[in-house]
Amino acid sequence: MKKKICVFGGSKSGKNIENIKTSKNVGQIIAENNFDIVFGGGENGIMGSVSETAIRYGSKTTGIIPNFLIKKDIQETRYSKKYNTNLIITKNMHERKQIMYQKSNAFLILPGGVGTLDECFEVLTWCQLNQIVNKKVGIINFNNFWDPLIYLIRHLIKEDYMGEYNLNYFEELRNINSLKIFLKDI
Repeated sequence: MKKKICVFGGSKSGKNIENIKTSKNVGQIIAENNFDIVFGGGENGIMGSVSETAIRYGSKTTGIIPNFLIKKDIQETRYSKKYNTNLIITKNMHERKQIMYQKSNAFLILPGGVGTLDECFEVLTWCQLNQIVNKKVGIINFNNFWDPLIYLIRHLIKEDYMGEYNLNYFEELRNINSLKIFLKDI
């Protein structure tokens, strides 16, 4: 049975085209390293780009989406297999995230907005509270997108709101090679 990577990323593409290129590279590398994907189910932006590319290169994807987001994030009325090999519809965001965390062996954070930040911080919080154990978290920072986030975490540690050990809950992935190493260690 293939291991599954949960991918968090924006439902929008953002203004920097490099982030879409990164998401396609990530999708391809995930597939080439024999992983399947768990993600938010959306067909747009970073999420859609990762899932579409991963499927093209041989991965299966499980999209997990709350009912209220279907009209916004699913373009195909019959749930296109181009983005979602399997689609799970939940009642709410809490159920969505719970299923995502249970089904995944590791997590990757790609560029995104507050939803992506919410998912990132929730996973890191669950790691800190030992609710997620032995599952790696990688922050994709290929184009320095997440530099402010990394700076913020280090600032929180410096200000003694978090312990230095919190840096052990994630890996900053700055290039394709670091992503490949991250995947090999799962």
